[in-house]
Amino acid sequence: MSASIISSHKPAHATVKCPKCQTLFEFSLPTQPSSGKAQVQCFSCNNVAEIDAASYINNTLNTPKTGSTGNGNTSERSWRIGTDDNPVSTEYYDILGVAPTATAGEIKKKYYNLAMKYHPDKNQEADAEEVFKKISEAYQVLSDPVLRKKYNEYGPQNNIAPEGGFVNPQDFFKQQFGGDRFVDWIGEISIAQDFKEAMQESNPESEEAALSEEEKKAKEEQQSEERSKARAERVNKLAENLTNKLAMFTESSGDEESVAKFKAYIQHEANDLQAESYGVELLHAIGYTYSLKARQCLGRDEFLGIGRYFHQFREKSHILGETYSTLRSAMDMQSTFTQLQDADKKGLDAEARTALEEQAAQKGLNALWRGSKLEVESVLRDVCDNVLGDPSCPRHVIKKRAQALKIIGFIFEKAQAEPVAEVEEKK
Repeated sequence: MSASIISSHKPAHATVKCPKCQTLFEFSLPTQPSSGKAQVQCFSCNNVAEIDAASYINNTLNTPKTGSTGNGNTSERSWRIGTDDNPVSTEYYDILGVAPTATAGEIKKKYYNLAMKYHPDKNQEADAEEVFKKISEAYQVLSDPVLRKKYNEYGPQNNIAPEGGFVNPQDFFKQQFGGDRFVDWIGEISIAQDFKEAMQESNPESEEAALSEEEKKAKEEQQSEERSKARAERVNKLAENLTNKLAMFTESSGDEESVAKFKAYIQHEANDLQAESYGVELLHAIGYTYSLKARQCLGRDEFLGIGRYFHQFREKSHILGETYSTLRSAMDMQSTFTQLQDADKKGLDAEARTALEEQAAQKGLNALWRGSKLEVESVLRDVCDNVLGDPSCPRHVIKKRAQALKIIGFIFEKAQAEPVAEVEEKK
């Protein structure tokens, strides 16, 4: 007995997965292939996704193809769902110049190099700003484990973007040194703005270059006043934040249980902060400053206050050492950029130029970091002086503040970067 034949008809609906909430939904197909892409709203989360409806009509989803170039062409990749080892598209990976199997550390390092090279305030080429935006967009997706997985599976056409959309590339570049999580501890590091001002002032075609000496002097005085005011506001705000954090200890009985709770709270905070970009380095800078200032304060109660003077001497030596290291890294960066400019005149080959560009980018980042670290420690010293030198605060409370600062300093200085294997396992 032969099996009955079931008639069929051309598909009128297609089923896809919502790129935002991952819910499967159906939508009616347009009647003509020329209709191309359709804006389809998910019934579950109301997200509007752009779907290549024409490929469903032409049955390209059911016709496997080979030889995908990873260039973002929907018809080449829409028939399959990619994997972490074999993503649907390699476009973002290609932009950063890394393999799809690259680790988070490798992706971050490559982003830093390219961001320094194509930052529009440094690179005057016509397409530098557009390249910089693409670099930032690719990194924002690939640096987020969840977004990276979605990108590997579906490619860039499914509205894959960070929550709230892609941020301004300059703001994103600034956030790479500490991020928003450190704002309550150190305030905002103005790397992007400082970098921009430095590049503008060094540009012979900038407005700065056209000013007279008197105009330059007046402008510098105005900028100096604005910076002083902003710094004072920053110090006062951070002192208020720090006082509130220390209150958990200073307002407790000081018994073993209270101390243990405070230590656990600070350790949890350190574990959270160290995951940020340059998190461990910032924790060490904060911890060292807190420890030194706490010991200076507590040293007053030692014989003839000798302990206080000893730690004041350590502080001055540390400042001199950090200032020297910062100046040296800045000179080293300038030397490398000069070599790069000379290489352009001599017509350096592509491979040698790329190596020199990466070297310049690394030295530039190192100089920016050292300058920011110097600034952070300087601000935090003033913050600690405000908190520990408050004339309205009783001496016994000041002492407890110093003890709490010492605890924070010890925990922060002990922060260590997680092993790469452990980080990758978590992701």
